[in-house]
Amino acid sequence: MDTNDHPTARLFVLDISAGRILSMKTDGSDGRVIVTGCRMPDGIVVDAEAGHIYWTNMGVPSMNDGSIERADVDGRNRKTIVPEGGTFTPKQLQLDRTSRKLYWSDREGMRVMRANLDGSQLETLVETGRGDADRRDAAKWCVGVSVDPERRQLYWTQKGPDDAGLGRIFRASTDLPKGESPAARTDIEVLYDGLPEPIDLDLDLTNRRLYWTDRGTRRAATRSAVPRWTLLRGDVLRPRSSSRI
Repeated sequence: MDTNDHPTARLFVLDISAGRILSMKTDGSDGRVIVTGCRMPDGIVVDAEAGHIYWTNMGVPSMNDGSIERADVDGRNRKTIVPEGGTFTPKQLQLDRTSRKLYWSDREGMRVMRANLDGSQLETLVETGRGDADRRDAAKWCVGVSVDPERRQLYWTQKGPDDAGLGRIFRASTDLPKGESPAARTDIEVLYDGLPEPIDLDLDLTNRRLYWTDRGTRRAATRSAVPRWTLLRGDVLRPRSSSRI
């Protein structure tokens, strides 16, 4: 979303079932379809300064045919920047405006990845598993992602099986430690664990708060269910639990 308090501020919405991207004013008026024919779009970011939107296409989760595209904010000049198969099942997408990099979580690919804005210098930063056997373990699926450019830190979620209480939120450096691989990093911290099913997340860098959505159902003492897609938050500096893996 272009969040500036400006008459031309626009909200960009993904319609995953119809494979469309819509644009509207922040009060919901003036809705228009600007992109069609997307292959299960899931994450989107706006580079208002450059006049671009970027989005992920999950494709078919079992087919390793995910991709990332770019277009002008009006939907014109559409271009594929990470081709099909360059990423398995890309989910949430973030733009680091400082380094001019895109970061995203790759669910069935079990990775956190990044690339330049033109798709070059494609990198895997975190790899939680590899192959079909690992892919069946939803605890290895990376879904949400967020970046703290100033502290050069990366945050991501691993959701776990549906509503299983095995979801976790992690943090590591945006720089791969020298001599280490994405699959065997020593700087990864577990900030929160035992979560129902954490999905997307974002950072409030001013107040050092972390916000995330959780698709699971949390049971209270009375066993009454909180509605699905709960919005939660945690303290970045003083997480509920923190350990290294």
